[in-house]
Amino acid sequence: MQIRAPYLDPVRVGEASGNLRCRCCGRPDGVVVRCLPDGRWYDGADETWRDGRGRRVPWPEATEYAATTDILVSVEALRITRSAVERVRLLCNRCRRLEGAVHGRARARISILLRRAIGDLFLGRYDDPAVLTALVDLYRKDG
Repeated sequence: MQIRAPYLDPVRVGEASGNLRCRCCGRPDGVVVRCLPDGRWYDGADETWRDGRGRRVPWPEATEYAATTDILVSVEALRITRSAVERVRLLCNRCRRLEGAVHGRARARISILLRRAIGDLFLGRYDDPAVLTALVDLYRKDG
């Protein structure tokens, strides 16, 4: 998938060589990756195991290796915000689901808060788009 405005995403490294990788975990595009249930995956290019954030981790034990699954990775562009200057990130299918979960929790929290009040002393009015961004940042920090 090609983005027509490459200046929107500062991490377009490797696109010309066809070496797209996920911005969060570093999984390569179009490759079948062997994954463990705890989120570790095998990087065939470096011949090492990596965690959900793309950092190197120790090799799994034989009993852990028995539970691996093979997953086809597809890296696509995801629009993060709806602001005037939109940010676009390249994310794999796993990271897109995680990012969607964070945004879903923040939107659910705002709709619950809107049932009781129109705003907050600290966040401001709940119908302001900046509140969603602030809540998403808070949920990311909590883990």
